Amino acid sequence: MGVVSILTHSFTDGYNREFARVFGGGLERYILDLCSVIHEMGHIPEVHQLSYFEAFQTRTGQIDVFGYPYDMNDVPEAFARMAEAARGPIIYASCIWQPIAYKPGSLGICHGINWDRPGLPLETKQQVAEHIQQAVDGLLNIVSVDSHFQTYCRASCTFSDPAQLILIPNAVDTSYFTPAPPRRQMQQEQEAQWLSQWKEDLEQHEDSLDRIFISSTPDAPPPGLERDQHIDADVPKSMLTQKPEVHSEENEESKESKEQHDGFTVANKLNEQDAISRPVRILYPRRVSLERGIIPMMLAADQLLGAFPDLEIEFAGELVEGSTVGRSFRYWHRTHPHANRIFHRTYDFRDIREAYHHADIAVIPTIFSEGTSYACLEAMSCGLPVVASNVGGLNDLIQDGFNGLLVPPNQEALTAALVRLVQDRAERERLGIYARETALAYDLSRWKRKWSEVLRTFLADADMKEGVR
Repeated sequence: MGVVSILTHSFTDGYNREFARVFGGGLERYILDLCSVIHEMGHIPEVHQLSYFEAFQTRTGQIDVFGYPYDMNDVPEAFARMAEAARGPIIYASCIWQPIAYKPGSLGICHGINWDRPGLPLETKQQVAEHIQQAVDGLLNIVSVDSHFQTYCRASCTFSDPAQLILIPNAVDTSYFTPAPPRRQMQQEQEAQWLSQWKEDLEQHEDSLDRIFISSTPDAPPPGLERDQHIDADVPKSMLTQKPEVHSEENEESKESKEQHDGFTVANKLNEQDAISRPVRILYPRRVSLERGIIPMMLAADQLLGAFPDLEIEFAGELVEGSTVGRSFRYWHRTHPHANRIFHRTYDFRDIREAYHHADIAVIPTIFSEGTSYACLEAMSCGLPVVASNVGGLNDLIQDGFNGLLVPPNQEALTAALVRLVQDRAERERLGIYARETALAYDLSRWKRKWSEVLRTFLADADMKEGVR
């Protein structure tokens, strides 16, 4: 049993100084799952990460975590210190767009391209291309979470072995992130339960009812007995005053047909009432940050909340307190004319399913820096229709009009797509069905198998090199 060190810029919350808490982002989720695979293979994972504040050492679950303060203008220097302190084989889990001096024989991971901003200076993009070439030259393999990075490297870098870049898309636990029970089904189950209980109560009072119907008339109750005495309060009194019916064959058929028709009508009316009275909820299950599209989402929310009085929007994601974006979001929410229909809550990795189950639409409005989004996969696995921008690995997940809607990363297109789904319940349900089917191909069990194969080869090579020394 040996140690495997993971070097990254974020795992526990170095943004808000909550060092013992795993930050609720995609990178952090990925590292948590990767540590689980390493543990299952009989090895010990350690995480070395950057810290916005002081150096720290903590332990979360079975993982030792070490934090390193750093100069934001010199990230490679911090990674050099982490590599020097790390034990065992090293996995560089982020920042491969930086000019890092990699320890030979190490593994790298690209969680999505973050230099895909149209307005980024050409000089900067050319520098990034050089840094990625340095990563390709310095790392044994690079695992990519989406086809976007793989295509970028093939177009911009030189390398002889096409297998050096390994595509393992992010994954979702489809046995946990399941669709919520349909509200119509839940309602029908409640109605059936009520009817069953009502029949049981009725049978318990059958003798009393028989005596009343046979020996009594509405004007002449049995001597010494008030009319409603001994009758359960749940039994409608109207039953006791109904006149006998003529039981002809035609009347029986007509009665049965009417009961079935009335039952169908009542159920449908109840379902329609539920659909009308319950607000439609849009869920933004992302970090409150620029790259995740918080600004176009806020602008879209302004228009949507004004146009649809019964609409609700939930922002379910981490927020860096004190940041410009964080302060702006807090102010926008606090002063919004429809603030009572805007919700913000931070969920942990497991509780987030609750947010999906209360939502009707999920929105992933990323502007840049996107891999195969965990939030997108989770929403799809829960059977939600997704409106996503056509950025990064989201193009690997969403086929426009089949399992979601894919739009350019701007507020106008985002708003139009959301309006379309808010107004069309049938379309929401259809897209949600195919979203769930798509998510099954990204099940977590497949991800673990693929990573186990990569780690088995990687660790065997590391052991062999260590033996040679």
